[in-house]
Amino acid sequence: MKNRNNRKIPVILTAEEVKKIIEQPNKRTPTGLRNKAILSLMWDSGARAGDILNLRPRNISITKREVFYENGKYGVDRDSGFSEHTADLLTRYKRIRPKSDYFFCTLKGKQLDRVYLYNMIRRYAKRAGIDKRIGLHTIRHSFSTDYLKTSKEPDSLATLQKILGHKNIRTTSVYLHYDKTDVINGLNRYYPQRDSNNKDTLEDKIKALAGQLKELEGQL
Repeated sequence: MKNRNNRKIPVILTAEEVKKIIEQPNKRTPTGLRNKAILSLMWDSGARAGDILNLRPRNISITKREVFYENGKYGVDRDSGFSEHTADLLTRYKRIRPKSDYFFCTLKGKQLDRVYLYNMIRRYAKRAGIDKRIGLHTIRHSFSTDYLKTSKEPDSLATLQKILGHKNIRTTSVYLHYDKTDVINGLNRYYPQRDSNNKDTLEDKIKALAGQLKELEGQL
């Protein structure tokens, strides 16, 4: 599907769908724990694939629940955070991770690649029963849309721009149009009200006509 600017609209998952994906990895295995931590961090911070693959141990503080994504897309550096749940997963993973220049790495300490990350996300999505075209940044897009939908901050769009590392707020604003839930729910609330009002109006007219008819019959 494309919007009016001929821009392809990405697949957006609900929060429930993302959580189902994160539930899939078996945290009792080293790779399962690592993958669960990756997915949870992506969902918490809106990380790109490159942010995860290039994350260095020095750029993440589990105790402060802060992460620094260095030299991201277009060379943008940015700070982000993560939840206590993700901090717990990261703490467990840190205890067993091999020595490596990269925080998330293979069992031999090598850097993960985009193909592995892509296949991993799609595999867990399929296992979760989600029949959608999942991509590397589907969780990032879903996080962004959910953030704007649920955040109570008056400047949530500007905050999201910083979280995502966008240079132009117009890029961030596209997420305002990706979630059709409010539109559908609003229309579904409107239809019964509209139809009820029309019905009441029709009934009122019938009653008025019946009254007029009764008056006319009384005059005969």
